[in-house]
Amino acid sequence: MLSPFISWLCGSLEILLPRECLVCGRPLRGASLCFRCTPPPPPFSSLAAARCPRCFVPHSPRDSSEPCETCRLYPPLFLRSRCLWEYSGLTRDLIRAMKYRPSMYLARRCGETLAESLPKLFPGATWDVIVPVPGSGTHFRKRLFHPCSLIARVVGRAHGIPVIECLARSSRRAPQASLSHEQRLTGLRNFFRARSSSAVAGYRVLLVEDVITTGATSAAAVRALLKTGAATVDVLAVARTSVWTRFRRRVYESLGGLDTGEVGSRPAHGYKLP
Repeated sequence: MLSPFISWLCGSLEILLPRECLVCGRPLRGASLCFRCTPPPPPFSSLAAARCPRCFVPHSPRDSSEPCETCRLYPPLFLRSRCLWEYSGLTRDLIRAMKYRPSMYLARRCGETLAESLPKLFPGATWDVIVPVPGSGTHFRKRLFHPCSLIARVVGRAHGIPVIECLARSSRRAPQASLSHEQRLTGLRNFFRARSSSAVAGYRVLLVEDVITTGATSAAAVRALLKTGAATVDVLAVARTSVWTRFRRRVYESLGGLDTGEVGSRPAHGYKLP
């Protein structure tokens, strides 16, 4: 007799105090997202098209393993970078609701979608650890959670990969989201530091980001991981903006590569400072 009463009580409460869609705020019953705001399936038809094996931009080389011209001119420190969506339309609204409402539920949804899509984005790839891009203390006090950290843990649990939060911000400047595109490019070389000098030494690392805008934050995080001794770093993001392609040269020039002395005697992927 108790179960029907609980069902009746829950139904009555939904009528009196209906839920709202976490993205658009429309009243709902028994759901957290309305049909208009439910994230679309990842566009795997377009993701399967010819793309640069490193930065994942559309690319039609003679050899599928050949990087795009931008990667050849301004080689990134990451080994590979992948994202599910372009940061526009519904995806933009979803991520902004996740970060600024804020919503742990939406962060988990993003993590689940990334976890399901990981084998298609990185066929055959394996990693020793997953590292989330650390958030700012200012945003943590508002949200009480870090979106990248929560997303990384969902992906890690799904694939049995340990998650370590070994990066910390070494700068007290304002959060990246509050800065202009130009301001994001300053002070990148020491923007992050490793909490331990041996946390990822020799490891294959998957770095998890929510949105790649100019690419400055993820590039600085990759640099810090390689400087600590990571063997390789791949980048996985929920979305990436179109602005990113316009700032690749600027990020490269602002950040540079690694001095061979920064990681002992081992050259970091052969990169040198410009």
